[in-house]
Amino acid sequence: MTYKKIRLDVEGKIARLVLNRPEKLNALDPLMLEELLDALHKVAINDDLNALFLQSTGRLFSAGVDLDTPFFMENVDDPSVFSGTRLLNWQHRVILALYELPIVTISALNGTAVGGGGLGLAMACDLRISIRNAQFWMVPMMLDVIQDFGLSWLVQRQTSPSRALQMALLGSKVTAEQALDWGLVNEVVDDVPALDARMDALAAQLDPMGTDALRMLKLILRNGEQSQLRDQLGVEAVANGLTFQSREFKDRKSAYLSKLRGK
Repeated sequence: MTYKKIRLDVEGKIARLVLNRPEKLNALDPLMLEELLDALHKVAINDDLNALFLQSTGRLFSAGVDLDTPFFMENVDDPSVFSGTRLLNWQHRVILALYELPIVTISALNGTAVGGGGLGLAMACDLRISIRNAQFWMVPMMLDVIQDFGLSWLVQRQTSPSRALQMALLGSKVTAEQALDWGLVNEVVDDVPALDARMDALAAQLDPMGTDALRMLKLILRNGEQSQLRDQLGVEAVANGLTFQSREFKDRKSAYLSKLRGK
């Protein structure tokens, strides 16, 4: 597929997926959705990658779904009462595809992220780094509809059920500083140049890491969200028992010990 509304660039072990529809504030439409699903599939089957950076062009990360498309129930010809459900099931595939990637995913929030389509993509990533003047909010109850794109699940796990209800119920705009305090984002930087520099620094840090160990770390941490301590300790032992046999570990261990002995 030749992409028109996104870009996918791979350098070393880092993939950068860029929302590239700045004239529409990176709002999600059917073509962008299909391009995202295609790109995420390419990333998922690439066994050499360590991380995916989700980024955007323009002044907003994403304004949500395009209000002039069927995603906002405009020009929908399907007379079935289930037409909205069918459309959302299609759109929601992108959240699962992003959330279930085995590699580390980081969204670089170069501006405001709104509603399901915008905030949902950011929240489906493992980590979020935002510029200081970005804002985040949901709009559903203003329209008497329910928050979608997984935000009812994702936000309360990063903040709390009360915070998630506050955002969905009242449409409260959350500043980057509030988002950092609540746990919606992991870091806040001053501006877009600082964000670009931070993402480059993360790429330099993540690229040399052992791919198998990094993917296993993400798997172990995800498992730990719901496992019992006894079970988690056993899983950690099995995982590290494997990494102890890897060439990457042996090389890193040798270099680390040599550095310590040198001091």
